[in-house]
Amino acid sequence: MNGKVEENRDLNRGRGWLYLLFLIAIPSYLYLNLFTFPNVPFFLLGDQNFFWVYAMRMFHGERGYQDFFQFTPPGTDLFYLALFRIFGLHLWVTNAAVFILGVALCWICFHVAQRLMERDLAVLTSLLFLVYIYGDRLDATHHWFGLFVGLSALSVVLTERTLPRIAIAGLLLGVASFFTQTTGVAGVASLVAALAWERFSRNRSWQSMLVQQLLLSVTFALTLSVLSTPWLLHVGWRQLWYLQVTYPLHYVVPEHNFWLSDINAPHNRSPLLPLIRRQFLYLLLLVIYPSILWHCWRRRREIAARYTMQLVLICLFGLSLLLVIITRPDLNRIHAASMPAILLMMWAVSRLDKRRSVATAAIWVVIAFLAVKQIRFNQHSPHQTILLPAGKVAVSPLFDEKFSWIMQHTRPEDLFFQAQGAVVYLPLQLFSPAFVDYLWTGEPTRPEYIDRTVRELERQPARYVLWSQQHISRSDGYHAGQNRLAPFYGFLITHYRREHVFSDGDEVWERP
Repeated sequence: MNGKVEENRDLNRGRGWLYLLFLIAIPSYLYLNLFTFPNVPFFLLGDQNFFWVYAMRMFHGERGYQDFFQFTPPGTDLFYLALFRIFGLHLWVTNAAVFILGVALCWICFHVAQRLMERDLAVLTSLLFLVYIYGDRLDATHHWFGLFVGLSALSVVLTERTLPRIAIAGLLLGVASFFTQTTGVAGVASLVAALAWERFSRNRSWQSMLVQQLLLSVTFALTLSVLSTPWLLHVGWRQLWYLQVTYPLHYVVPEHNFWLSDINAPHNRSPLLPLIRRQFLYLLLLVIYPSILWHCWRRRREIAARYTMQLVLICLFGLSLLLVIITRPDLNRIHAASMPAILLMMWAVSRLDKRRSVATAAIWVVIAFLAVKQIRFNQHSPHQTILLPAGKVAVSPLFDEKFSWIMQHTRPEDLFFQAQGAVVYLPLQLFSPAFVDYLWTGEPTRPEYIDRTVRELERQPARYVLWSQQHISRSDGYHAGQNRLAPFYGFLITHYRREHVFSDGDEVWERP
């Protein structure tokens, strides 16, 4: 396999235009999906909003796990915090972060793909990932940061598993777990399994394998411990363990509709297309990993089997990412586990003979179609450009309505509580007096957090509370009779009065 790749690389040295297209297409695609022409950022939604608020609260001196709720490691917060400290609390900075992350992910995808296939297919692999996966949501959460560092660790040991490379991989996987708990753990587990695979398939000594596995585990644990030390000292290991391990395992419940998620969203005028896209991705994840592992196992005794170790490493890493989210799947997690599957699928395409040109042409068509569709939607959807305390931004009519009303009735640095979400704080430079970041109707909001929120609003009264009755009535916990928000709602109706109702049903309550 490696000889064929080298031969094809020589053939591709004259295809400089393709590499130039790669360098131009990625930033152009991301920019046109993140900014109106020429330079106004779109207002982005998603789980990334929470990390912006965490970084904003840290910017003003608060501490995670102590002053505000969080159940993920602080790596993503620190990334956004660094950008805010350099450039200020502006909305264009958040879009720039999504841009930077997208470019970085495409680079690592291309870097790994070149080890498996020739350059033209490596370019195609990166573009397919960008448009089909990352561009589907543009939600720069901790999952993507952890994946980037995890794949960087994988790339270090892809060709050789020497002790220095193993140590570097362990260090990087420790950093990956500083962004997402499970990513680094999945990386360590996959590499431990790959080292065992290599020992059996190539008849290496048990001693060398155990030394490598021990070195990997020690450098991983040491790196993660050093990075976590400031929080361990300020918060204590019990609180950190509860919020990073116990709470996610027991109370972070999956979205029950993730198989069909977003197919009825406003931007999906034809729900059939997103349904087909998602089902293809789920099918790929279920099929590609066992298929590739079986292929590598059958060839383990061949002379060229050492080249299949690259496939084994990528496959085991992707499979580990999938297994750690299997009980709590949602689109962000599924997407973050899909890059290894895309890499392996494109390797399989590179092995085709007569049908390879047809397959690559079809993939180019899919990429072009989706890219044009996404850019066209973002650039031509109804939006208004408004000036907010966090800068000029292009928003939908609904958010224009909300932001305009709230901006007219508040000033930057006012206390404000959005009960279901974290959308308003950064754009309007408002501050939450509460520890929690979201009031759910079911398991994620523990009863003690409801009581704590009531006490905090009594101690530091926010003049306004944004309440999403529509969101609550649609939730599973509400219909199952598990709505835990009754004590808070009782506090709301006795201490506040309904002041305004937006067109989507969200309510603003004012404290007299």
